[in-house]
Amino acid sequence: MADKDNLLSKMTDTANVYLTGVVSGVSGIASSVGQGVGSVVSSVSSGVGSVVHGASSGVGDVVHNVTSGVKRMVMSPPESGEEDRESPSLPPETPHLLSGSPVDYPGGFLLPSRDPESMKEEAAIDLELGIDNEHFSLQEGEGESGIKGLETRIELCKDLILKCEESSARRRMLVHKLIQMRLKLQEAKEEEEIAATGVHVIQGHHLSPTKPVKTQPYKQYCDRCAQVIWGVIHVSFSCSMCGYQCHSRCLERIQRRCAGIRAAEDPSYILRICPEVGLAAQNYKCAECRVTVTYNNAWCEPRRCDYTGLYFCPMCHWYSRCIMPARVTHNWDFDERYVSCQAKQFLRLMQRKPILHLEKLNPHLFKFVEELNTVKKMREDMLVMKQYLRTCRTAQENRMLIHLEKRQHFVENAYMYSLQDLIDIHTGVLLQYLEKVYKIFESHIKEECLVCRGKGFICEICDIGEIIFPFDGGVIVCSECNTCLHHICYTKRNQQCPRCVRQQARKKQLE
Repeated sequence: MADKDNLLSKMTDTANVYLTGVVSGVSGIASSVGQGVGSVVSSVSSGVGSVVHGASSGVGDVVHNVTSGVKRMVMSPPESGEEDRESPSLPPETPHLLSGSPVDYPGGFLLPSRDPESMKEEAAIDLELGIDNEHFSLQEGEGESGIKGLETRIELCKDLILKCEESSARRRMLVHKLIQMRLKLQEAKEEEEIAATGVHVIQGHHLSPTKPVKTQPYKQYCDRCAQVIWGVIHVSFSCSMCGYQCHSRCLERIQRRCAGIRAAEDPSYILRICPEVGLAAQNYKCAECRVTVTYNNAWCEPRRCDYTGLYFCPMCHWYSRCIMPARVTHNWDFDERYVSCQAKQFLRLMQRKPILHLEKLNPHLFKFVEELNTVKKMREDMLVMKQYLRTCRTAQENRMLIHLEKRQHFVENAYMYSLQDLIDIHTGVLLQYLEKVYKIFESHIKEECLVCRGKGFICEICDIGEIIFPFDGGVIVCSECNTCLHHICYTKRNQQCPRCVRQQARKKQLE
């Protein structure tokens, strides 16, 4: 028993020693892992803090520089005549090279190095060509100047290039000078053309530079790149015919034809309601800029124009809304639909042109739209009043017909309408306008002017002494002799004009 107790005691002591070692090892491992994780977390936190601090400092510097630059431009705007650096007519600025090694130029050749020897060689070339390198202008005192001088120096530079050895530093310098002079010549010719005409003519657009407006009630966007035109920063051009606006840098990339030219060549509407043909007919390309459009890319998703039925890219279709002439003439529908930018410009130019002959396009419209029928009757009456006013000296002196100056076609006929006329009929504006003008004309003819009043008629059937006119209500005009009669009296007389009866009786007596 004693041996067993001793053995059991030794085994217990040994187990306690092992357990103590295991616990100490696990505690050491846990302590090491904890310290490692803490070091990693501390390092990551320090790194993130440094990155955030650096990013904040960098953004702050950028915002400060941009704000300072804009403030300087606003406080001291460029003088008139100074051109924007973003203008496509200007060549890219030549980089100032500080190292002695040649640098690749986008044109496909190497610019010469700027070591002292090459600088002396370049100065000699400038002296030989007769140009000032700093301002790249002709030296003073020269007989030739302007475009002719540049053309002369370009020819001289070509001759010098042909005399040089291939791949030599002098030849590279001369090629670089030749390109500079050609760009300068092109710029000078464009400036001369602009100075002579004052406008750029591109795709039918007559684009002239617009003055920068510092305060605008709304943002203006470039019709080519769809970016904002900042009046203080950017030089912009505007078409005097259709209102097309673009940056100076976008002039050479204009693809849209001037809507003013289209409206002048073919002043007519598409009178089919949304004549859609589908993307396949357009080869899945934008109808204007020919960029591929697809529903899989939100940046190039096709947008349908309700006027033309064609599909456009987001750059050429800004979800502008217009009233469709086809829907008005066929359905009397004045809801606005989405149209492309070029369709919007065309519809805006055509909106006041009287080219809609409603009696031919949809004669049933006059039966269902009471306001339209009323306007038609008033226009017919005013055309009759026009005959009185044209022969009245007082009306000519007072320029009575000037009241219809905004709608000159109302004086010419009673059946042609513009889209704006139909819109105003729908809103009630045109009816109020015509009632006002109608009262002015009627008051002059029937009350104010004795000459016009003396040209009235008296009904020969009832003979009550009331002076009536062809534009009065309840009056009928004989188609044979133009005599005015009361409609009731004419009906009671079996639709026989007494004047026509007398004339026929007289003719029989003479026979």
